[in-house]
Amino acid sequence: MNRIKSIVRQLLAVFLYHGYYRWFRDWDCGWNGEPLKEGITAVVSARNEEYILPFCLKSLVGVVDQVVLIDNGSDDGTLQIMKQFKLENEGKLNVDVLEMPGALLGDCRNAGLQHTRHKWHLRWDADMVCRTSGATSMVQIRELIKNDRPRTIQLPRTNLRGDFHHTRHALAMDPGEPILLRFGKDIKYVEHGKFDVIRVPFYYSIVKDSRHFYFHCEGLKSDGNMIYRRQYFEWRELYNSFANENRPEHVSDFSKYQQDWCLREFGTMDSKSLKWRFTRMDCHKLRPVDKELFGEYPDVLLEEMNSSAQHYRIIEKDGKPYIRLDKTDSEMLDYQPTPEDLIWEKENLI
Repeated sequence: MNRIKSIVRQLLAVFLYHGYYRWFRDWDCGWNGEPLKEGITAVVSARNEEYILPFCLKSLVGVVDQVVLIDNGSDDGTLQIMKQFKLENEGKLNVDVLEMPGALLGDCRNAGLQHTRHKWHLRWDADMVCRTSGATSMVQIRELIKNDRPRTIQLPRTNLRGDFHHTRHALAMDPGEPILLRFGKDIKYVEHGKFDVIRVPFYYSIVKDSRHFYFHCEGLKSDGNMIYRRQYFEWRELYNSFANENRPEHVSDFSKYQQDWCLREFGTMDSKSLKWRFTRMDCHKLRPVDKELFGEYPDVLLEEMNSSAQHYRIIEKDGKPYIRLDKTDSEMLDYQPTPEDLIWEKENLI
């Protein structure tokens, strides 16, 4: 069945492109009604990503033509970084900064679509960093978009977690998602389970590229941010599993869900104990980066990786990743696990 759908998609894409799109250019307009320009618009939505965001944005310069930045209610320096990036890049590329505190992630991305002024949309996350040199430089995606037909392009991910030198044991690299696609007013983001996914018309063809153009620094966030993200996405999956008229009241209350989650998953409401247990479980699944497999790091990360300023460092015990040190979290710098923490560790990890 999937093979048949793929063939039908390809046929429709070719037929509609030559029989419709090339003649009715109103399809080739943004939400503001103006004709789309050649090039790429990257949409970046972020909440509390002040550490990795500067590297993310710097790596996009020279790769894309417009960046739509959306702050989702950050209480760190994320919004200020966005505004500074806009000021520093006047004349180099178009930068829009939107503030959408409390909005769903899919709604943020849809707002980015409404501000798109170029023919190609790049769904980008604030913790993704492009390679900008070498055989897998992200600049090469500009060759992929010379073909103007409506399609999505899936790009694989190289994942870092914990710090710059570790990755998830099972998912060091994964196939990624269709993050580069021909823009059209018919595409939109919808929530599917716990994640937002992009919905494109059936006639869009699907293309997969095997080159690893970027690193996904998925776990280089504060402990509090990591905990919040897991709570949020698991809550949205539960929330979306009910129809509006049947959804229990306790499921609709995110703050109540957070409290229940802390007790259910880690058996504590104490902030420091929760962070220690969460980080301990996360580190339990890490392994050192295989440099031969991963290849060269993005240029914009090298200076930070070789400096003493980097925020995060995995501490080993008995030759294995044990806990993560976050230099910016003062309440955890001298934290010693309680007897209850050690009992939890023994029951859950050993």
